[in-house]
Amino acid sequence: MKEQFVKPTERGQVTIPKEMREKLQINQNTRLRIYVDGNKVVLEPVSPLDLVFKELEVEARAKGFTRQELDEEITAVRERLMKELYGEGQ
Repeated sequence: MKEQFVKPTERGQVTIPKEMREKLQINQNTRLRIYVDGNKVVLEPVSPLDLVFKELEVEARAKGFTRQELDEEITAVRERLMKELYGEGQ
Protein backbone atom coordinates (compact mmCIF):
# COMPACT_ATOMS: atom_id res chain seq x y z
CA MET A 1 0.00 0.00 0.00
CA LYS A 2 1.35 3.38 -1.01
CA GLU A 3 2.07 5.94 1.67
CA GLN A 4 -0.07 9.04 1.73
CA PHE A 5 0.25 12.41 3.37
CA VAL A 6 -2.49 13.98 5.46
CA LYS A 7 -2.72 17.32 7.21
CA PRO A 8 -4.28 17.82 10.65
CA THR A 9 -7.23 20.17 10.94
CA GLU A 10 -7.13 23.13 13.30
CA ARG A 11 -8.41 20.80 16.05
CA GLY A 12 -5.73 18.17 15.35
CA GLN A 13 -8.01 15.75 13.51
CA VAL A 14 -6.78 13.70 10.57
CA THR A 15 -8.63 11.53 8.09
CA ILE A 16 -7.43 7.97 7.58
CA PRO A 17 -7.46 7.45 3.80
CA LYS A 18 -10.30 5.25 2.52
CA GLU A 19 -7.98 2.61 1.05
CA MET A 20 -6.31 2.14 4.44
CA ARG A 21 -9.64 2.07 6.33
CA GLU A 22 -10.93 -0.60 3.97
CA LYS A 23 -7.78 -2.72 4.24
CA LEU A 24 -7.93 -2.63 8.05
CA GLN A 25 -11.75 -2.82 8.16
CA ILE A 26 -11.98 0.42 10.13
CA ASN A 27 -15.40 2.05 10.34
CA GLN A 28 -17.13 4.57 12.61
CA ASN A 29 -17.59 1.87 15.29
CA THR A 30 -13.95 0.75 15.37
CA ARG A 31 -12.03 1.62 18.51
CA LEU A 32 -8.43 2.65 17.94
CA ARG A 33 -5.46 2.59 20.29
CA ILE A 34 -3.21 5.63 19.84
CA TYR A 35 0.27 6.05 21.24
CA VAL A 36 3.63 7.64 20.54
CA ASP A 37 6.51 5.40 19.46
CA GLY A 38 9.66 7.52 19.31
CA ASN A 39 8.71 10.32 16.93
CA LYS A 40 5.72 8.47 15.41
CA VAL A 41 2.04 8.56 16.25
CA VAL A 42 0.63 5.04 15.93
CA LEU A 43 -3.05 4.13 15.49
CA GLU A 44 -4.06 0.48 15.88
CA PRO A 45 -7.52 -1.05 15.61
CA VAL A 46 -8.52 -2.66 18.91
CA SER A 47 -10.56 -5.86 19.07
CA PRO A 48 -13.61 -6.04 21.33
CA LEU A 49 -11.77 -8.69 23.37
CA ASP A 50 -8.94 -6.24 24.04
CA LEU A 51 -11.47 -3.75 25.40
CA VAL A 52 -13.12 -6.35 27.64
CA PHE A 53 -9.72 -7.47 28.92
CA LYS A 54 -8.73 -3.89 29.76
CA GLU A 55 -11.98 -3.31 31.67
CA LEU A 56 -11.45 -6.52 33.61
CA GLU A 57 -7.87 -5.56 34.38
CA VAL A 58 -8.95 -2.20 35.80
CA GLU A 59 -11.69 -3.81 37.90
CA ALA A 60 -9.36 -6.52 39.20
CA ARG A 61 -6.74 -3.98 40.25
CA ALA A 62 -9.39 -1.84 41.96
CA LYS A 63 -10.59 -4.88 43.93
CA GLY A 64 -7.05 -5.89 44.90
CA PHE A 65 -6.95 -9.32 43.24
CA THR A 66 -3.58 -11.08 43.28
CA ARG A 67 -2.07 -12.58 40.13
CA GLN A 68 -2.79 -16.08 41.46
CA GLU A 69 -6.45 -15.23 42.17
CA LEU A 70 -6.84 -13.83 38.65
CA ASP A 71 -5.23 -16.92 37.08
CA GLU A 72 -7.57 -19.19 39.07
CA GLU A 73 -10.62 -17.17 38.07
CA ILE A 74 -9.60 -17.13 34.40
CA THR A 75 -9.15 -20.91 34.48
CA ALA A 76 -12.58 -21.41 36.05
CA VAL A 77 -14.30 -19.09 33.57
CA ARG A 78 -12.51 -20.75 30.63
CA GLU A 79 -13.66 -24.20 31.81
CA ARG A 80 -17.28 -23.01 32.19
CA LEU A 81 -17.22 -21.41 28.76
CA MET A 82 -15.82 -24.53 27.10
CA LYS A 83 -18.50 -26.66 28.74
CA GLU A 84 -21.22 -24.26 27.57
CA LEU A 85 -19.88 -24.07 24.03
CA TYR A 86 -18.71 -27.63 23.45
CA GLY A 87 -20.33 -29.78 26.13
CA GLU A 88 -19.00 -31.71 29.10
CA GLY A 89 -16.54 -33.88 27.18
CA GLN A 90 -14.20 -31.05 26.19
